[in-house]
Amino acid sequence: MKPTLNILFLVFAICISYDTHSQLLTATEISLIPHHTQHDVPNALRGVNQTANSNINWTSNTEFLDEFTSINPGTMRFPGGTFSNSYDWELELNDSNNLNLKKAIALADTVGADINYVINYGTTTPEEAAELVHLLNDTDSIYAEQRQLLFDVSEPIGVHYWELGNELAAKWEWHVSCVAGGQNLNIYYQTDVDSLNMPRETTDSLHYFGGEIWRKGWVPMAGDGMDPINSMLGTHRRVTAQEALDEEMNIDVEFGPIYQGQVIVWAVETLIDYAAMALLCDTYPTNCQQNIYDLIAAPQNLLNPTEYTVLADGTISIHPTTPLFEDQTILVEYETHHAGAFDIRDAMKTADPSIEIGYCVDFRTNLLNNVPGFDSILAASPPDFLIEHPYNKSTDLALNNGYLSELMHLVDEKIYEDFIPEEAALDITCAALEIPEIGLALTEWNIRLCGAGDCNPAYNGMLGGLYTANFFSQFYQADADDLLDIRLSNHFAGIASGFNLIHMWHYINNAVVPTAQSEATRMVNEIIGNQMLHSEDMVIENNPLSTLHRLVENPDGSTSLIPYETEALKIYTSDDTINDVMSLLILNNDDSLAHNIRFTIPCDRIGGASADLEILSGDLSSEFYSTDDSTVQNISDTYTFSTPVFSVSTLKIPYTPSSTSCACMADYNENGSVETVDFLDLLSEYGCTANCITDLNADGNILVSDILIFLSFFGGLCP
Repeated sequence: MKPTLNILFLVFAICISYDTHSQLLTATEISLIPHHTQHDVPNALRGVNQTANSNINWTSNTEFLDEFTSINPGTMRFPGGTFSNSYDWELELNDSNNLNLKKAIALADTVGADINYVINYGTTTPEEAAELVHLLNDTDSIYAEQRQLLFDVSEPIGVHYWELGNELAAKWEWHVSCVAGGQNLNIYYQTDVDSLNMPRETTDSLHYFGGEIWRKGWVPMAGDGMDPINSMLGTHRRVTAQEALDEEMNIDVEFGPIYQGQVIVWAVETLIDYAAMALLCDTYPTNCQQNIYDLIAAPQNLLNPTEYTVLADGTISIHPTTPLFEDQTILVEYETHHAGAFDIRDAMKTADPSIEIGYCVDFRTNLLNNVPGFDSILAASPPDFLIEHPYNKSTDLALNNGYLSELMHLVDEKIYEDFIPEEAALDITCAALEIPEIGLALTEWNIRLCGAGDCNPAYNGMLGGLYTANFFSQFYQADADDLLDIRLSNHFAGIASGFNLIHMWHYINNAVVPTAQSEATRMVNEIIGNQMLHSEDMVIENNPLSTLHRLVENPDGSTSLIPYETEALKIYTSDDTINDVMSLLILNNDDSLAHNIRFTIPCDRIGGASADLEILSGDLSSEFYSTDDSTVQNISDTYTFSTPVFSVSTLKIPYTPSSTSCACMADYNENGSVETVDFLDLLSEYGCTANCITDLNADGNILVSDILIFLSFFGGLCP
């Protein structure tokens, strides 16, 4: 669920205002309560997509392997997005040019990541999906032998997270899957066949239950990889010179097998200028698609069933009365059967009950309580998580007008306006069905999704870098504070060729080129990628406020600009008690001002003479960025530095543990020891809620927690 106001305020955002004078003079004070606790960040939240269409020259590059390792990835999503819906991992093992499953296993092992796998829902069967689970996870010797033969490893790979397809509720997945939904209420394809104008409820039901569906007509072009040809739902082929010579061609339809009597074949007797039609589609996409389909599916092009044969292996042999000629267009439309997500999930769980499986089609809107029998079957075959891909839309106008802070705060909106309410609603559903709680998986995300040629360079610069840092860190904190149950979080994506898409790295002129996104990810994960403090363990004063604006629609149809204030700095901390290093991560989401930071190390630590400071900053309108390293001196266990406009900063402070320094906090009369008279001073303020002198945990109150801390100091000496 995406709030409509999200897009509105981006389009109509106005300039940010600040109390400039006061904010420049006032430092943000950060301290930590003593005896704080650490939260373990789940590995699965540090995820990255590395897709199977990645050239092996990129992914085997030594520099890339070092870069990938440096971001401390927890999971690697494979084989990726759209094309995963028909990805044949066995066939692709023969591909020496791209990242296949064997090479993906080796890559994940090299960089220290676990694989989360996207099942090719479009072509798989429950039996095939279960067998893949066995192959990757089963300890039985027969599977160990197969792994050794196929992947050069005998030990189980241990794939814990599995997705049943990619974005199958989206109409642009039709060309790589047997069934997909649509953005609107109805799926509009094949305009003159009413039976194929299916409502979304029907396609969603087919996804879960399975059944028969005709690959016939066309679906409106939308999304990655769609063009006038693959928008046709049947299998489209051009006759080769050899096939023309043989006067026969064999077609293996993608979503078979198919059977005699469930096939329609068209053979166009004139050459089609697809290039010219594609140009027309840029201006008139719907008319163009209909014209192409009408041209191919004209009555005179329909073959008699005697002119083709469905073979035993499910392929179709075409041998028309009129001989084939080179570049002739052949279109095969057919009915296919597919098992449903329920059956595939059940088979996989039987193979390995410990795995977690996610559905990529949300059942709540169209199916739950609407389709007879759905609720009970869902209760018997529930997902462990539902999959979301939270890209942003309509960001370009905000970018072009300099409304950059608003873009950073889209992450806050996703957490508090999207996912927390969504998770609460899911919990209610699960309670009603008496099933375990269903989590959420964000298996693709970025500031936006750009195709070839439509990416503003700024997205590859600090804009994308700071957004990436916000997304990772804010969701880590939401998990640490028990606000969300996010099972997976996978940035899109790892490495790619050129600057056409927003990736962490690019491969240009045989060299790996980092981006601000990869640098930001490395910095975030160095500080809080493994462990972090709960927000309640931090005391933050004077966090500067930014005034942002969003447009709201009034009941009368008019609109209003509503200002709201939000903190300009996002602050996170960790405490490496093994290596005695305390670390600080500061995200300055302010696109106008730098801000001063003063961090005081807790009383149970003695800070080192200096701390290491790294700052990621850059030009806000281009891909240019830089990282700068320096040191910050310790002055009375306090470290002061400045965060530049729109930047990521990390501070790493070596320290020595101290067993006595905290006792001074409880020595209220400053006589050198913590004793009964100090305890009486504390009790005299018990219940205080403001300006409390004896407050030991800096929470503004005097409660039992303060008494417990005091008792840990009782009898101690203050140096």
